[in-house]
Amino acid sequence: MTTIPLSEDMQSAATRAVFSALEAKGGQGCVRFVGGCVRNLLMGKPVSDLDLSTQLTPDETEGALEAAGIRSVPTGKAFGTVTAVIEGNPYEITSLREDVETDGRRAVVKYTTDWAKDALRRDFYLNALYADIDGAVYDPTGEGIADAKAGRVRFIGEAEQRIREDYLRILRFFRFTAGYAREFDAGSLAACVALKDGIDGLSGERIQQEILKTLTLAEPLAAFTAMQVNGIMPHVVPGWQATGDTLPELAAVIALTEEPEIRLIALIDSGVGLSAAALHMCQTRLKWSQRIYNRLRDAGRSLDGLAENAPFARLMYLHGRQATEDAVFLAAAHQKKDASAVAYVLHMLEGLEKPVFPVKGADLIARGIPAGPAVGEALKTIETEWLNHDFSQSVIEAALDAVAKEAKS
Repeated sequence: MTTIPLSEDMQSAATRAVFSALEAKGGQGCVRFVGGCVRNLLMGKPVSDLDLSTQLTPDETEGALEAAGIRSVPTGKAFGTVTAVIEGNPYEITSLREDVETDGRRAVVKYTTDWAKDALRRDFYLNALYADIDGAVYDPTGEGIADAKAGRVRFIGEAEQRIREDYLRILRFFRFTAGYAREFDAGSLAACVALKDGIDGLSGERIQQEILKTLTLAEPLAAFTAMQVNGIMPHVVPGWQATGDTLPELAAVIALTEEPEIRLIALIDSGVGLSAAALHMCQTRLKWSQRIYNRLRDAGRSLDGLAENAPFARLMYLHGRQATEDAVFLAAAHQKKDASAVAYVLHMLEGLEKPVFPVKGADLIARGIPAGPAVGEALKTIETEWLNHDFSQSVIEAALDAVAKEAKS
């Protein structure tokens, strides 16, 4: 039996309270850590989320937590998951399950008390690992510990069968390989390529969430390059046009920043561009949040302005500070600039205030323009002149004088 030293969070009083609550109902050993936290400990990587599996049903889990005075939230109860919350710390607790029926997007499951059956419905061997509160590791497939220690990501059992159960596993394969493996497993990769059309049936929300998770990796380029080389990216991003076996703009931005949304902008720019038509196509399929969609759009507009040598103050006024900074990263990628050049420009932007248009409707009314549509039209005309003359105060004064003169005539 392999035993590992648990992380501080895994040994905390709160964690032990959750284990004790469930074992009071289901007996010793009815709950174990599962998946990522066990895998990461074996691989010497940091542990973040603590996920638990239990032989109890969701109703029994809720009852056990309530009896122990621990708040529970039915975050995914319909799928077997109840979240325990202690002092703001969440613990996702999922009942052991086995698949009854799958259709490539979702599964019909039934609850079980058999750890091996639960393990066999998971995606990769290194994710089908469990550990008890004392650090004893359980490997029902007999392959998980070896794969974790070897840095190997492989589908459990027959790869194509695993993928047909949920086509999102294709994208997960590339993400987990980039994050945990030394190279792509040939058999698993071949299965992903053979079944790549199945991605088309996934919801846009699931695809875009997987894209963002991949972009948070320290080295996400391996995942997207492999998907590019193997013809998978057109199924991930609609209208994908990039060709060849490299994504130079994305590679450059990844080297410049760890911020996943800037990397996302570079990915979209690399594959389909940031035109209004391309972004509309992406939004229709991938269902980005309005905030992310606006960021993509404004970055594209600001990048166009940089290409036209528009002053930074103008870009900041028209599109905002964040869009201007995003465009700096994109421009640096296109022009093959290094991190020091980006840092220099960003430092300059820190001292640049967004201009404020100094004229209000009341100023025009005070100079004789009657309230109504004429005020709005005059404001727009003056603002355009002000922008075209680099926010010149003299332009404002001249425009206001002209308004007053015209009103008196």
